[in-house]
Amino acid sequence: MKKIALAVALSVASTGAFAAAPAWDFVQGSYITTDFDESDFEYEPDGFAISASKLVTDDVFVTGEYSQQNDDILGIEVDLDMLTLGLGYRYAISNTTDLFGIVSYEKVEISGSGESEDEDGYGLTAGARSMVTDNVELRGAIKFIDTDSGSDTSFLVGADYFFSPAFAVGVSYETSDDLSTLGLNARYNF
Repeated sequence: MKKIALAVALSVASTGAFAAAPAWDFVQGSYITTDFDESDFEYEPDGFAISASKLVTDDVFVTGEYSQQNDDILGIEVDLDMLTLGLGYRYAISNTTDLFGIVSYEKVEISGSGESEDEDGYGLTAGARSMVTDNVELRGAIKFIDTDSGSDTSFLVGADYFFSPAFAVGVSYETSDDLSTLGLNARYNF
């Protein structure tokens, strides 16, 4: 009986302290919607994104994201597909906060009505992630992307609420001169 009481007490006590530091081993699914600010026509595609991150050493990680969105322009369905593959480094500045940098390969493809155009390039990202409470993580980053057609700088903010050490839901927002993207996210840490 004492063992059962101890096990219950330990499990209840441990639920209050989910994570001391941001988790870098995760997979995440998102519903995303994008608003293009510079276009003369209305194009606001929505769709999904899947992303993942995995530490390969104590501080080096690999990351990737694929998103697929679409919308109609004058009755023509236009698809927007994006791929990011990166190598990153994290640096813990406290028990709850990490600074990070990522170098990435970027690919963007727009297709519709039998036509397709794609661009390749690279990205540089710098940011911070912090567990501000036992179950709330905040993050912010600045990202520079250079592709075949030019370059752009965006700013990203986000927050996640952890129901357990493994499961979280959150919201993210990224904005640049050309577009803004809102994401509703579900994350699994492993």
